[in-house]
Amino acid sequence: MSNEPKRTTDGLKSKPTRDSLAVALDAINDRWSLHIVRAVAFGASRYTDILRVVGAPRDVLSSRLRKLTESGILQPHSPEKGRLAGYELTEKGRDLGQVILVLKRWGDTYREDTVHKVDFIHDVCGEVFVAQVTCQACGRPIKSGEFSVDQTSLGC
Repeated sequence: MSNEPKRTTDGLKSKPTRDSLAVALDAINDRWSLHIVRAVAFGASRYTDILRVVGAPRDVLSSRLRKLTESGILQPHSPEKGRLAGYELTEKGRDLGQVILVLKRWGDTYREDTVHKVDFIHDVCGEVFVAQVTCQACGRPIKSGEFSVDQTSLGC
């Protein structure tokens, strides 16, 4: 799939057709959003906890929390018995966890030796797991170069 801009009849460049991948990338298109989702997924919920874990400037964190809330990835929760006010992931936000796990696998592969590796345990079987993208039809792992874009689905 080429992300080359299409040319209009007058030769001007226009944006590529918007598709579901573009929607996904727009949801997390800045430096801090996935860090925030990761922090909340790991248990930080209050603003100050997220600030400490993520390290973003306060104004940037406030803006990103607002954006992630408006896009339905986070939702604020009110103080309840034994729980302080803060943020939690919505279903849409929890589904981003799968993206983060695939990015983690890439990070594990290409990290420097001095960078700490974190393992995740599959709660169902109790074993360490590695995220893997598989073909829904045949169940085989997908590797780079083993897929192409269905040009008919692009709407170009």
